Amino acid sequence: MKSNNYFTLCVLLFVNSFGFAQKESPTAALQHNPVRLFTIEPSIGIHTNFGTDLLFSALVQWSPSKRFSLASHSSYNINNITQRDFNHIKTDYNYSLNQKFGIGTTRYCKRSAHSFFLMVGIKYTDYQETLQNPNLDKVSVAISSLNPDYGLMYSMKRGWKKYFFTYRMYLPLYPWPVKSTDINYTDGNMNNIALELGVGIKIK
Repeated sequence: MKSNNYFTLCVLLFVNSFGFAQKESPTAALQHNPVRLFTIEPSIGIHTNFGTDLLFSALVQWSPSKRFSLASHSSYNINNITQRDFNHIKTDYNYSLNQKFGIGTTRYCKRSAHSFFLMVGIKYTDYQETLQNPNLDKVSVAISSLNPDYGLMYSMKRGWKKYFFTYRMYLPLYPWPVKSTDINYTDGNMNNIALELGVGIKIK
């Protein structure tokens, strides 16, 4: 039930972001500013798993028309920024690589732009732990996995010049409800909600 409440709260935040975007009239922006045809937006962020990780990402967005946009989102995630060394077990590395592609729409306002994407991609996770007990032989175990990654992304650009600020929120739809409709699966979704802040550059 607690996971259900958290997930519902995140959905409401996502919907509120959409509502905020709808409040601003795009008329002036479309009259005085060209559509952002191509942007690159590097960012840094965290997942909502108690801030135990650090996320480096980049969004490449192409908007061939005023309402239609395509996106590519790449990220490198350090899953444990303070490498664990507990009970003679040391975490040598723990990271994830994500690559997603999305299709969506962009709403242009007076001083900002709001994009909403349906994202689909893959997530590769790799980590290794080593037993360092002086009374035992040193043993290392490495595990890697490849999982699908589906979700909804909201991206806000603030500023109309060549350089601008950007904010993103990613709400995953895996493992719930894609893998299972069991509400307990929302724990996996909650740990992978991403919040990112960065800067962007308009290429064209």
